[in-house]
Amino acid sequence: MVKVKTIITTDGEVDDMNSLIHLCLYLNEINLVGVVYTSSQYHFNGDGIHTLGEVTPNYRTSGLVGLERPRTKFGPDPDGKFLKAFRPFPMRWIEELWNGAYAKAYPFLSKNADGFPSPEELVKITKIGNIEFEGDVRFDTEGSNLIKKYLLDNDPQPLYLQSWGGVNTIVRALLSIYEEYRNTEMWIELRNKIVDKVRILGVNKGIGQDNSWLDNKIPELYPGITTLCPENLYGTYMGIVPMQPDIAAMFKANWMKKNIHNEKSALMDEYHLMKDGRKVEGEVDVYQFGLHGILDFGFPNVPAQHFEQYDFIGEGDSNTYIPLLSFGLKGNENYRYPGLLGCLLAGDIEAGTPYNLQTGKFEKYNPFIKSYQEDWAARARWCYQEYSEANHAPVVEIKNTNITAKPLEHVAISADVFDPDYDEVKTVWEIYPQYNHYGGKANLLRVWEQTSLNTYFTVPDDAKAGDEFVLILRAQDVNETPMTTYGVLTIKVN
Repeated sequence: MVKVKTIITTDGEVDDMNSLIHLCLYLNEINLVGVVYTSSQYHFNGDGIHTLGEVTPNYRTSGLVGLERPRTKFGPDPDGKFLKAFRPFPMRWIEELWNGAYAKAYPFLSKNADGFPSPEELVKITKIGNIEFEGDVRFDTEGSNLIKKYLLDNDPQPLYLQSWGGVNTIVRALLSIYEEYRNTEMWIELRNKIVDKVRILGVNKGIGQDNSWLDNKIPELYPGITTLCPENLYGTYMGIVPMQPDIAAMFKANWMKKNIHNEKSALMDEYHLMKDGRKVEGEVDVYQFGLHGILDFGFPNVPAQHFEQYDFIGEGDSNTYIPLLSFGLKGNENYRYPGLLGCLLAGDIEAGTPYNLQTGKFEKYNPFIKSYQEDWAARARWCYQEYSEANHAPVVEIKNTNITAKPLEHVAISADVFDPDYDEVKTVWEIYPQYNHYGGKANLLRVWEQTSLNTYFTVPDDAKAGDEFVLILRAQDVNETPMTTYGVLTIKVN
């Protein structure tokens, strides 16, 4: 399996910190080639000389009025143009994570799975980007140059650029290439190569956490450039109120204290939780969730939420890296198929309403997210347990992943499953209507003997040539901290 190549840009808010700490458990699953400090409408560190309005006249920050409670004004703060810095994030917190808590976990992580980068490797790829002001694209930085380097290389593999804060450092890299090559014979070919290769996560319909994407006409300079967002979201601040029932308890204090913040792992104990007593350097009082546990963004008609000590805060930026993880799903290879957050949606495509197998209804529901949350608990133990003590995910092999068939044909399907810890493994074939290409009348599709590895699927009699059915094998081991691997099989009608 080829690991997805990616670069993260982050503005250092507490949810970014949590996303990066959580991602540490999955660094063996991706090819992380850069982590870059950037700015956003919520956080910029200033340069000690200029004001925001001098650098970015079309800013979005709500500034100081956005911190008032009760809040009476919304949108950009007219006085925000005078700001020389806003909620500045602590510098070097990423390097301190690599050299501190991650370094303590690394010897155990690397025993439980191959491919974890060393702390030294991670420090080497951590760079400072355009951090001075929201939307600041005035000059090249170490961070933008790192992105530029990978945009220009000859590797045809997709490059996923994750915007956890403002998109301005990514924009600066794209502008730098345009400015350097636009008047050369190489430009059109080079532009097309970049458009074919790059994928931007964290910008939806041209909107990120600043206005730099559209202000600098990136879609015009790079026609057809791809922006992606997932079908389902994970871990946003307000996303835990309410929560789909099968995972609601997994974001509450009891689960967090038992599985994550349990004083057994220096790395997971770095994870920020409500009222955990920790203060984030540079953050304002209203967003010091570790001190007061109150979630209050001042939105109209949205009451403040009061949380228990050690409840989940948020890691909304994980929506950009979770789709890159496989778990045996195909979503990070082909956007036609789902990943852990459902399908990746390009450009202006809107998500449909998913089907919930538990209730038999089309409703807001992510069928894969419970597996991810359970996997978090299992991998958290990798930070302090030897391989023989910890749990590891089953291995799934589908015998034939791409089958063609005719209407009413009984299609034989089969798979092998192996568990590296020799745990019992429970398996079930699942079919979600939203991932099929089928417009017939059969609403509930299923295989014969759903829990058997070797079984049959009957193609509906009204299936037409070109229709496609997506069968997903879910394999979960029986363990105190269960782990799940999926397998995907497609049946195309000819």
